[in-house]
Amino acid sequence: MIALLVACSNDPVWVVQHASIVPSSTGMEGTQSWDFHSAAWSPDASDEGPLCARTQALVGTLTTAPGCPDCRAAYDLVVTELDSDCADELNHDPGFSGPALYTIGDVPPELLAEEPYPGEGFGWSVGFGDGGLVDVGYVYAEALDLGELPPAGLATGATYTLSPAIAWEI
Repeated sequence: MIALLVACSNDPVWVVQHASIVPSSTGMEGTQSWDFHSAAWSPDASDEGPLCARTQALVGTLTTAPGCPDCRAAYDLVVTELDSDCADELNHDPGFSGPALYTIGDVPPELLAEEPYPGEGFGWSVGFGDGGLVDVGYVYAEALDLGELPPAGLATGATYTLSPAIAWEI
């Protein structure tokens, strides 16, 4: 009976982070979203929409990341709240006010099997200020979703989708 109550709860249990960025010669700009899901949602296979979402503007300045010596880009982030349809406790939860760093490099071996456009994109990691990086997913040119030829490498002025490979359990 307890498992059934938890499975039917509308309290957020999972959160998925995704973003869209446009690199420049000195950094990048974009947006990120945190999509909160119930226990009934599965990070492996579910079309159920989020319970709510929190959207933020990103401004990133090029930097280096000691934990990512082979990164194509690393960005120190300034995150600004844009919009949310979540309850107050999620709107003000500092755990979702970051991260402090995005890195873009090779797709980690453990994520290669699910890469949306094999050989066309990159891996995406985040840092929350403690020095460690967490692999989150994939970076690929938006042009691929539109059936267009993508730019070579991580091109300035092009729009990139940062797609999750993981869901954070909360």
